[in-house]
Amino acid sequence: MVEDVEGKGAPAQHSLERSRPFAVSWNSNYGTHGWHRYVGRFPPHVVRSLLNHFGADENTVVCDPFAGSGTTAVECRLLGIPFIGIEICPLSCLMIRTKAAFPTQPTLLVDVARSFTTFYNEKWTRFLKGRQASSLTHREVLARKGNPSRNSRTLNDGLLPKPFSESRLPLRLGCPLMALLVMRPCLLFPRRCEVSETWNVDVVRAEYSKSPRENVDVGLLTNRQLHKMAADVAASLSSHVDQIGSPRGVVLHEASVLNVDLQENSIDYVITSPPYGIEAISYLRTHLLSYRSLFSFFGHDPYDTRDKTIGSEYITGDTLESTHGSVSASSICRKFFSKSVEKSDSKLEARRAAMIKFFDDMLAVGERISKWLKDDGQVAFIIGNKRLGDDIIPMDAIVTELFARCGLKFLQGIQHKLKTNNSNSQVPWQERIIKEESILLFKRVPRR
Repeated sequence: MVEDVEGKGAPAQHSLERSRPFAVSWNSNYGTHGWHRYVGRFPPHVVRSLLNHFGADENTVVCDPFAGSGTTAVECRLLGIPFIGIEICPLSCLMIRTKAAFPTQPTLLVDVARSFTTFYNEKWTRFLKGRQASSLTHREVLARKGNPSRNSRTLNDGLLPKPFSESRLPLRLGCPLMALLVMRPCLLFPRRCEVSETWNVDVVRAEYSKSPRENVDVGLLTNRQLHKMAADVAASLSSHVDQIGSPRGVVLHEASVLNVDLQENSIDYVITSPPYGIEAISYLRTHLLSYRSLFSFFGHDPYDTRDKTIGSEYITGDTLESTHGSVSASSICRKFFSKSVEKSDSKLEARRAAMIKFFDDMLAVGERISKWLKDDGQVAFIIGNKRLGDDIIPMDAIVTELFARCGLKFLQGIQHKLKTNNSNSQVPWQERIIKEESILLFKRVPRR
């Protein structure tokens, strides 16, 4: 993080972050980055450093085939770099479109805040009909005319009736992300963990509170949040005034990376971090309340697309047949997964099969990236080594071998434990499952 450049002053990133002199860590939520506390987001400082390292500018195109919550997209927008993102998750796509394609006029958000307050007061007063809000039940809320949510045990257990009902109003006004933002502080830890809802308490992280917040004024909370968002946009426009690009410079494909066909030789740089094996499904569980509450907006359940998710855990089989391209392409992969496993441990067998499928997918991803990249185009691929039983999977080494088969020459690997964007997250799964993380740098070998 560069604080000052002689003769130039403070760089745009430092000006926007406005870090405190004695802060224990950098602020990863500057600008629009902090508009949603997405579990899997990597630090924007890493993306900015990689963009600077590559020399990306307005004449180059950057692609993130696992766009997540839009960290790379936001950084590219701030620097005026054309961006192409691919993301299968509709919730993530909502975040990307909102965070990266923010308006060029902050006053628009102030106008929305004013309109929402009027709408909220009218609808909420009419719904209560003089009653106390504390007397509401979930059944009343779900039965209300115009309610956009369907009945769900997850919602009933995770939200108090009053804030649940109030948080529906931004959605009815056409502000799905705002409904999500104002809903989050009203959440509580579910009292019942139902298998039918695929809720797993072990993967509920810093996104949700363990105790309910009483007497939440959703109208006031929404108004404040919109004004804060307006201030974030104003700060971004001011700090990056000579660099920031148009919202039209952000292109997003809502689909699996394996089903998107970009133009060959059209990408200069790829900066991405895929789900580490089966963590993609864990992300869905972590944000399950968000999905359930926005069901009417998305139009489908997140698990409807699980068979298209990279490294899906919902697969069967545990053989090293020749059909597994990763096993044939990587000697390290073949050696690691040739080890015998305890057949009585069905969970370990399933995770093993899922990880083999994950590397098959990574080989396919490498082939697509190689096809899209220009000659000498570069890749920054962030991956973490995970534990499988008592062993650590050498994911960085396997990916390096797989990408070599795709015409991507390995340049350098930087090992580092990337801090999550949630500064208050002290969850044990990070140390239990992810041993270490690496930033792997590749270059596309020129075609003959």
